[in-house]
Amino acid sequence: MTDKSWTEIQALAVKAATGAEVPPAQALAFGSMLARHLADGGSEAPLSQALDTPATILALAHQVERMIETASVSGRVVGMREQDPGRRAMLISWLASLPCQAEITANADEVCATLSLSAPGLRARPARISIGSALFEQMQTLAARTYVPDSDASRAGGAGAGLMDLD
Repeated sequence: MTDKSWTEIQALAVKAATGAEVPPAQALAFGSMLARHLADGGSEAPLSQALDTPATILALAHQVERMIETASVSGRVVGMREQDPGRRAMLISWLASLPCQAEITANADEVCATLSLSAPGLRARPARISIGSALFEQMQTLAARTYVPDSDASRAGGAGAGLMDLD
């Protein structure tokens, strides 16, 4: 177990999701969700499983998008059925990570939320978040897939900024 800043965890999660071939918008949202999930003491197992099966991340992203769309036109409580406990926990964390006020309730197979889309979220971010070494290493391995290989060609194209000799 190690402690990292919110920003470190979120940035690494975005890179890991990108390395798992999740599209950029969903990877960014996944990064916010992962940081909120860990900050709230959520289990790491569903996060690890989601990174192993990127379709899970996309499915959750689409569920949240549908809930936001419904809330934007109705203003009522929106709900989503999710029977898998790990996915349900991540859905709750995803809603809690939105930049708006969200009142979330859950039961055995459904997550309900009242989203105040025009009101900013009030949840504070902790200074440090604990993360297990297995999940951290998994995220680092996936993130490494996004790095540009070290070569003269990559440096000539802009990688390694500040490392070139300027005469």
